[in-house]
Amino acid sequence: MFKKLIKNTTFFFSLLLLSSCDTNEIGDRIKTTVFDMLPNLWVTLIQLTIFILVVILFMIFAYKPLKKKLNERSEYIEKNIKDSENSKKEAQEALNKANEIILNSQKEAGEIVQNAQFTAQEKVATVEKELATNIEHQKELAHVEIQNERKKMLEDSKTEIIDTAFKASEQILKREVKKDDHDKFVDEFIEEMSKTV
Repeated sequence: MFKKLIKNTTFFFSLLLLSSCDTNEIGDRIKTTVFDMLPNLWVTLIQLTIFILVVILFMIFAYKPLKKKLNERSEYIEKNIKDSENSKKEAQEALNKANEIILNSQKEAGEIVQNAQFTAQEKVATVEKELATNIEHQKELAHVEIQNERKKMLEDSKTEIIDTAFKASEQILKREVKKDDHDKFVDEFIEEMSKTV
């Protein structure tokens, strides 16, 4: 600001010099202006000394504590910024770890589901094989049982036929038929019946 005042003053006086040709008058004006600005040398020196003291006191009591507070505040802000950047980095690392854990969990879940499906398919295949084996076994047992029943029925029929034939032949012949004749007759009859069936 002081520089601007000097610059403006110099410019103004330069204009005055160029506009008027009377240099004595200009010189008198400059002298009166300087004397008006500095009326008394001692008063000016005291004012300058007081101004310097005020500036020094201001520097000691206001500027330095204010600068100290501003530096503390700046350090506090810088510390908070660094802490927040560190927290942001830690949060990002935690987020990355969490995402990695989620991906691993999803992979493990997929593997578990695949293993479960595979195990279920194996169990289904095993149960189907066991069921087919049981059905086949039941068929074989039923076939054997049917064969046994058939044999039993044939033997029962044979016995009944023999008894009936034996009784009929006794009545027809009116004599007792020998067992050998009777068995031979029944065997021939059963063979003929088997061929027709």
